[in-house]
Amino acid sequence: MVKVKIPKPYQLWLYSILAVSWCSGTTFFILHTWFMVEGKYGLVKHSWQFPALQIHGAAAFLMMVSFGFLLGSHVPRSWKVSPKRKLGIALVTIITFQMITAYSLYYIAQDEPRVIVAYAHLAVGFIFPIILILHIIAKKKAQKKHRQKHIK
Repeated sequence: MVKVKIPKPYQLWLYSILAVSWCSGTTFFILHTWFMVEGKYGLVKHSWQFPALQIHGAAAFLMMVSFGFLLGSHVPRSWKVSPKRKLGIALVTIITFQMITAYSLYYIAQDEPRVIVAYAHLAVGFIFPIILILHIIAKKKAQKKHRQKHIK
């Protein structure tokens, strides 16, 4: 059971999944956008593009399961910790947005809406680690402040 403080092994699990998801998503975007290779009949997609997307999708499933666990344990217990609440809400919103846009990318067939959703997914996914880092920094500051208050 995760409480306000997430145990180190679970933190490592979450950060690892996030890193794999972020790196594979960024790799897919870079390959899709800037790396076409010369094929037998002209320019074709880079051969690593589809494997990067497969890894990204697999990591996303693991993130969704982990997110569900956090929603049921960490989020309700840490709701009382005000300094991190806004960043926590931002994280929950971002992850939910990413799940909705990923689902949409899987099923949207029209080119124009698909491009808009893809760039929205990319932009929000790209800033997700920054919001998470700010959340962790706020946690560290709150812990330091709490320790200083009890020392005096």
